[in-house]
Amino acid sequence: MVTSNHVHLLVADDGGRDVIPNSMQLVAGRTGQEFNQRKDRKGAYWEDRYHATAVESGDHLARCMVYIDTNMVRAGVVSHPSMWPFCGYNEIQEPRRKNVLIDYERLLGLLEARSYDQLRSRHKGWVEEYLGPTPGPDTHNQPAIPYMPFPLTQN
Repeated sequence: MVTSNHVHLLVADDGGRDVIPNSMQLVAGRTGQEFNQRKDRKGAYWEDRYHATAVESGDHLARCMVYIDTNMVRAGVVSHPSMWPFCGYNEIQEPRRKNVLIDYERLLGLLEARSYDQLRSRHKGWVEEYLGPTPGPDTHNQPAIPYMPFPLTQN
């Protein structure tokens, strides 16, 4: 998920202690260099260093995916994550054939899905449940991170 001022990434750690921090340093450095070069400026691009949170598989992973996918909805920029082209929602609902960003086989295993169609259906359901009914003009005050009681075993 990419926005104008921050990025959310879900990455898998295969045990290499410094892989994620070194990768984040590389991404942050290159992004800052590119931006500064394009805008003919100098100085820090990112306000703060990255924050990492360990995510388990299953329910915890599903909740994090929904939280990240709905970031721009909570920010009031779009009404549905499918409208934001730089998030994982569209990557799961309409996967790319080239430049694939998601290890779908691994994700299927982590979410205990039997097939890609089941993963896509569950993911869409989780997001729709999080978003709730389409809000009317007087129902715009949703909590920032509501409890999402979706089961992983739905079909």
